[in-house]
Amino acid sequence: MRNRSLLTWAIIFAILVGSGILTILLPALLGGGAAEPLPRTPSTVTITPPIAIGGNTSFTLASWQVMLALAFLVPALVIGAGLTLGIVSIIVSRFITRAKSTPDYQQATAAVDKRYADRISHMRETRPTSKAPESTWKRWAVITTALTVLMFVGFSALLIASFVFPSNQIVRQDNIINITSLFAVGALLLALVVMALTLRGDRLTAPDRSGAMPIPWDFVAVVLSGLLVVGLGLAVIAIVNAP
Repeated sequence: MRNRSLLTWAIIFAILVGSGILTILLPALLGGGAAEPLPRTPSTVTITPPIAIGGNTSFTLASWQVMLALAFLVPALVIGAGLTLGIVSIIVSRFITRAKSTPDYQQATAAVDKRYADRISHMRETRPTSKAPESTWKRWAVITTALTVLMFVGFSALLIASFVFPSNQIVRQDNIINITSLFAVGALLLALVVMALTLRGDRLTAPDRSGAMPIPWDFVAVVLSGLLVVGLGLAVIAIVNAP
């Protein structure tokens, strides 16, 4: 089980790193270039603290110095927050375990469970069940899955089209065609055809009936970490390049 978890982490990490490298190299591989020329002179960032420090109301630093400081500051804040939350979680967990082991808590829990079981049995005897038929939740499983797939296909198609066609337009017989929209629509139609042929409610709901598929917490943690890193990077780029 541990080897499988490590393999999952390695695969997800490789996907994140590979996608980042591909995003950087794909325009060059496709013969494209940046929409605007990169600045040749080093940029600076002016920081204005809320209070004067050493008689100075503002500091002007090179952008690479700010990026270097953030490269150390952000991991330190993340690691410090993680350690703090971990210590608090351990203390709270030990406190809860100690409280659960007391006789008073066990007697109170048994009384609450008995009262709850009696109430549920009474409700089952006096109220009719309103369980939705299988066709209903199978249909909604197909709809929600199809919408999710279409969303990711649309985003991916727009991203690829923006790399392949930087101007988002092509000229055919004196007509200007918005190739990006056509590419995205074509990808969505192809995804609809594939899902119409393969997507079935029985396949989607089979894991729900078995209950044997645990929640991939490793995958969730890596995805959230990747989104955090990407969000911080975009924020830093926006701050550094702000006019």
